[in-house]
Amino acid sequence: MQSKLTLKKDCAHIQTKQFIYLLLRWLILCVLNMTDFSSMVILAISYAIEVGFALIFYDDAFLIRFFWGSMYTVICLVADYITLFIPQTFSHITSPDLLMGGALRMPFSLLYIALTAVLVFLLHCMSDRKIQLSVIQKISYFAICISGILIGHYIMVITLDAEKQFHDPDFTTKLVLVNLVFLILFLFLLLYIYQLGDSKAVNTALLEKQRLHELEEMEYKTLINTTEALREMKHDINIHLDVIQSLAANGKSDDLQTYINNYHHSLAQTHHLLSTGNTAIDCILSNKLDAAQKLNIQTEFSVLLPSNFSMDPLALSSLIGNMWNNALEACQRLQNTQPDTTPFIHFFIKPFQHMTLIHIENNYDSLIQQNGYFLSLKKDDSHGIGIKRMEDIVDEAGGIFQISTEDHIFTVHIMIPLKEAENEANNFNS
Repeated sequence: MQSKLTLKKDCAHIQTKQFIYLLLRWLILCVLNMTDFSSMVILAISYAIEVGFALIFYDDAFLIRFFWGSMYTVICLVADYITLFIPQTFSHITSPDLLMGGALRMPFSLLYIALTAVLVFLLHCMSDRKIQLSVIQKISYFAICISGILIGHYIMVITLDAEKQFHDPDFTTKLVLVNLVFLILFLFLLLYIYQLGDSKAVNTALLEKQRLHELEEMEYKTLINTTEALREMKHDINIHLDVIQSLAANGKSDDLQTYINNYHHSLAQTHHLLSTGNTAIDCILSNKLDAAQKLNIQTEFSVLLPSNFSMDPLALSSLIGNMWNNALEACQRLQNTQPDTTPFIHFFIKPFQHMTLIHIENNYDSLIQQNGYFLSLKKDDSHGIGIKRMEDIVDEAGGIFQISTEDHIFTVHIMIPLKEAENEANNFNS
């Protein structure tokens, strides 16, 4: 279980607590074995303790913890039945002879331990992946786990009672074989459901990546079109100046004022026009700086771009766009919660040794963390691609991704390796 599940990080002295839990489990089972409780009740309590151990000390999804908590009980039942089946089939030793103790108890107890160890090792070799099931599937899975374990144990009880009453070794052996086959099929059923859940989780992740890729590509194309429109506007500025000069020379002051007002209004609808030499950066910064200006957010930026910077444009636009989306969101939230505080965003790109440094920082009012990840507070799932996505992009580029949150300033620090070449740079500051 240790290799399949993730220990809770916020639990102090967790190993000591686990040891105490297991010690209490051993004491409880010892006491129960000395009482008149039925074996079915003892099994149910033992099963609940095993599942409880996984639920208390580990931090994975509930279904994953329940699965691995259940598997140990199933393994013990399978090993128990194999231990009973072997002597009854090949040595004609009855179950009471094994359970009464004596010389036979020792070797077959060792066999039981060995079988349990082998089955645990086989499960250890399984890939520890996430699984995804619907609510109905989860309920069905829980019911299958619990009922399968109880039915398997109930058949074992019937087998022992039948042997005491009828003293028919052949009939007992057949019952043991039937239950052994049932438990093995039950074990494979649980593993099959696990694989189905894993396949569903993988497919869901692939669909999510495809959706994100489509959103990123759509945003990138939109920004490309915006930048092209701005460049056309810059190209047409001479035409506007000629019109203004003509109206002024002819003394048409009213028409001149109307034309200037219209032209000023059209400029107000446009973005900052940057020219850093990288189309993706030009598009993203032009768009995001304009958004920050409309939100009255103070911005400072500097781009010193190495000439051999060759990151994929789509990935770069997704990375920088999400950095700015998160910063803009935090500043908007700060404006709502602390109106007297001036929100700001500082952004720069520059070469550093044989890498490109991409840095953004902004002030904020609050953060939410879960399992070591910062969570967004925005409700629109299609807006932004998340810090986890940013980490994936940086990791694919072989870079370094760091986050700090000191003094209510959220900082993202990214370093992307450069190709081996001289780091000549195109400089653009503001």
